[in-house]
Amino acid sequence: MKSRTLGAVVILVVTCFLLCGATAYAAKAIKVGVTGPLQKEAGIGDKNGAMLAAEEINGAGGILGRKVVLSFVDDGARAEVGVHAAKKLIYDDKVDVITGGWLSGVGLSQSQHIFDGKKLWLSVGPATPKLVNFVKQDYERAKYFFRVGCVNSDMFALDTIIFAKDFFKDKMGLTKVALLPESSVWAREMGAFYKKHFEKEGFEIVYMDVFDPRQTDFSPQFTKIRKSGAQMLFTVQAAAPGVPLTKQWADTKLPVHQGGYSLASQVFNFWDKTGGKCRYEFTQLINGGRAPITDKTIPFFDKYVETYGFSPTYTAFGCYDALHLLKAAAEKCGSLDTDTLIKTIEKMKFPGAAGINAFTKYHDNIYGEKGKQPVWVQWQGPKKMEVIYPFKWKTAEYITPPWMK
Repeated sequence: MKSRTLGAVVILVVTCFLLCGATAYAAKAIKVGVTGPLQKEAGIGDKNGAMLAAEEINGAGGILGRKVVLSFVDDGARAEVGVHAAKKLIYDDKVDVITGGWLSGVGLSQSQHIFDGKKLWLSVGPATPKLVNFVKQDYERAKYFFRVGCVNSDMFALDTIIFAKDFFKDKMGLTKVALLPESSVWAREMGAFYKKHFEKEGFEIVYMDVFDPRQTDFSPQFTKIRKSGAQMLFTVQAAAPGVPLTKQWADTKLPVHQGGYSLASQVFNFWDKTGGKCRYEFTQLINGGRAPITDKTIPFFDKYVETYGFSPTYTAFGCYDALHLLKAAAEKCGSLDTDTLIKTIEKMKFPGAAGINAFTKYHDNIYGEKGKQPVWVQWQGPKKMEVIYPFKWKTAEYITPPWMK
């Protein structure tokens, strides 16, 4: 009888110990919420980049000894769904930090709810400058926002113009430009920036139109572009699949150097989706690329390809860097208190895989050599996205489409 009683006591003590230990372990976890369109390439990049970073961080002892636990919620690439996703992360999952994202319209819809929840927001996807304006207008309310992924759309629009000037105007003597942005919020913003600044640099805009991301037939625009005498076609495509435009450009042998920003064109499978007709297309990688941007860039790129079988999108670079920035900031200040982290991140210059994470006083990513600088690549074969600009990172010479020679 005494033996049974003693055994029961031992079991009870052990059970209590295990439960207390599990509770203590759970209390040590830092919860990071990742929101994005998890069925689309940008959202897949959010998820994969975050998982790769969390695995590395946890393997190295976590953040101040606390394990990183990820919580994923699909925003459906729709504003109203994005609001529900943000609320779920804040109030149901009770995350400490939010990262990820893609479309600017979704990020704008989520912003006020994240500010209400007072959660550190290491935003990766949305490129609209409007998010920074919230910090500028009401710092105390919006200070939680940091743009950790790409630079804002004005800055990578500026980068496009610098690239066009250095590469096509100065090297090749080309000045006639056609512009074709999609109708999403940030793409329209970029289109407006293009229209103003291309002309300042001595380019002639001979054609400009805005297209629906669902559009599959570009023959009306291509007919007008051909008649306009354009020498270059710069597109802006995020929500658009990119494939129909590229295939029709190659099939019709439209006599323009074609490229710009296209999310679909950043990933290895674009070659298969276009049947190789993306050969000669040039693409702006707004956050990362297989170039020696920092000593972390190529190792991350290669590890990502080895792990997932395809190349990382800008959102993958962004989420990966966001988690490592969080770890670096926490270790620098010795705290995971949100206000302390904010003050610490404001002063940091953290070398991530996509470049230097350094911020303006309104928490925007700094553009240029002291911050983030996009990479321009050209498709030259299966899985061959050769760097053509900046020249300091060049891996191959640009190839002019043969129908233009």
